This record gives sequence, C-alpha cells and structure tokens, in this order.
Amino acid sequence: MALEGRNKQIALTVAVMLVVAFVTSGAWMMSKKSSGLDGAVAELRALPLIGAVMAEVPGTEARLRAAIEEEERSPTRQGPNRAFIVIADLRKNYISPALAAADDASADAVMTARSELAHHLQQANLPACREFSTTGIQHTDKLDPEGQRLFRNVLLAMEAAYRNGRTAGAQPRPVANDQGFVAMLSEAGFTPVDFQKLGDSLKLSDAELCALQLRMDAAPASLAADNRGAFARYVLTH
Repeated sequence: MALEGRNKQIALTVAVMLVVAFVTSGAWMMSKKSSGLDGAVAELRALPLIGAVMAEVPGTEARLRAAIEEEERSPTRQGPNRAFIVIADLRKNYISPALAAADDASADAVMTARSELAHHLQQANLPACREFSTTGIQHTDKLDPEGQRLFRNVLLAMEAAYRNGRTAGAQPRPVANDQGFVAMLSEAGFTPVDFQKLGDSLKLSDAELCALQLRMDAAPASLAADNRGAFARYVLTH
C-alpha cells in the first residue's frame, strides 16, 4: 500500500476510535420510556453541548422533537435512530466548524477530559471502554457514578470548545491532515506494531483496544506545543 493510502487507512481507523457519542440510541430509549416525548426533549436540552446547539441553532428543537416522535411511532430496527441522525447532521454543519475554530487550550482540554474518561474505564469498565473506542458508549446510565461524571465532563469540555470556536467566528485554525496526524502519533510514541494493531482493531481484546484509546487521547502531552492544537482539532472534527 502506498504511504498516502496507508496514512489514510490509519487515520480513518483512528477517527472511528475517537468518536464521542453526543447521544446514543440506548440513552434515548431510556429517556423516552421514563419521561415521554417532552421529557426526552428536555433531557436532550439539559445535555452539555447538545443543549447549547438547541438554544443557538434555529429549528433544532423542532427537528429533534419530530425525530423522537416519529421514532416512537415507528422505531428504527437497524442503524442509528432518527434523533441520532439529526444530531449527526448538526455535528457536521454546526458543531465541527465551530470546533475547527476552537483555540489550542479549549481543544486540548477536550483531549484531557477524554483521557481521564478512558483511564477510568480502563480500570472500571473495559466493555464500555471498547464502546467508547468504536460506536460510542451505548448506555451511559450503566456507567458507575465516576464514569458518568467523567463522561459529562467530556461533553462540558466539548461545549466549551464549541462556544470558543463560535466566539471566534468559526474561522478555522490549523488542523492536521491525515498524513500529519499519523506523523504526530509517531511523535507521541506509536510504533509500526501499534499501527498494525490499529489496522486490526476489531480483533483486539477490550484491554488492548482500551490501552490504544488511552494512548491516543493522552498523545497531545507528548507533542510539541505547536502541534497539540492541530492534533486535537483533527480529533474533534473527524
């Protein structure tokens, strides 16, 4: 495989491992059953980051309400539910552009929050750590109290970075490209063996995958100061 193609493959694999689930189908179903449509919308409004977008982007609450109502009438059997799809669209069109404009300190704070969550899950809940590395944590209500606190801290840090980027006028700052991102992982200590593991991530044990996740989230601490922001913004916008 050509070097450029290899870097792209690694970057795509890493991007999957760095996903933050803003809201998951499991969490939404739990809310719907416990509090109905109005309660589910209220719980989304109370979430860090999602609540900020709902308040700032016209029509967002109506879109989410319609998606949840339709989901209640005809539940999705496969793939992401309708509310998740709406949020994915918001991430693409509003959240990611703002995060691309977040300053280095705000972007790096998200990486620190992610690292703290991954470290806790490595010790307390390896299956949830695997979900954090792949699909996003499906049932955050099943985490222990410390895990729930740290997960919320990730969303709070994401909201702070989002607001920082919005204040900056969503003017993009430097973001690593795929090749640069892979080079930064190398700078942070990733070896050819580690990259091979990334390529075979589905075959890794929960413990192995969680260890890689933690190393990636902690990578900015090992980078030159002028690379940390570009690395973090790559993570936040992919």
